[in-house]
Order: sequence, then structure tokens, then C-alpha cells
Amino acid sequence: MTDYTHCTVQQLRAKWTEVINRPIPPIRRSIIIKYLIWYEQAKREKISFLGFFNEVKQASVSVNKHTVILEAGSKITRSYKGVVHTVEVISNGYLYNDKQYKSLSGIAKTITGKSWNGKVFFGVKDEK
Repeated sequence: MTDYTHCTVQQLRAKWTEVINRPIPPIRRSIIIKYLIWYEQAKREKISFLGFFNEVKQASVSVNKHTVILEAGSKITRSYKGVVHTVEVISNGYLYNDKQYKSLSGIAKTITGKSWNGKVFFGVKDEK
């Protein structure tokens, strides 16, 4: 594998044109290096660039369409520092340790002591 870390931006652009044979997008130097390394590896292992990127694109579309519907009675669990925390979804918020919360963020802060986006902390998205 080639070490691109000592290459100038001009050398990286020339290598991009040689290896990828497409116009270089306006991306940072570090990203150019990562793409070049990946393309070289894919070429060695005979992986189709376009086929791979189409699979990634399809997978990301499927993931982005997936949502979790938080209906009353649903339970959300999250392990944090070896302790499993369970939250129950109720009609007007959430119930955690027999206390009612308006948001998952409040529960996440109670658990961690720090401000969190509650949906990120618990790994859920609700209906858009």
C-alpha cells in the first residue's frame, strides 16, 4: 500500500486522476488519501467500485427509512456502565424509575449526569 501522507495536494490530485480517472471533488486532503488507499485496495482485490457504492447507497436508504414508533406501553432499554436502564413510553412522556419525564434527554441526563440528545442516547427515532 502506498503511503500518501507525505504527498503534496498537487501530487494527490495527479494520483487521483491516475487511479480513479474521475474529476476530484472538493474534499479535504485527508479524505483524498483515504479514498486513494481504498481504491488501490479494491483494485487489488478486484472489487467493483460502482457495484460497491451502489450497495452502500441502497443500504443507507434502507436504514434512513427505518423508524421506531414509540407507542404508549413500549419499553426502551439501554445499558450504560454495566447497568441496564429501562424506560416505559407513556401517553404524555416517559416513565423511568417510577418518575415521569417529558423527554428521553432528561432521562439520559439523569443516567449519565451529562446533557445528551435522548434519542441518540437510547438509539431511537420516532415518527417524523
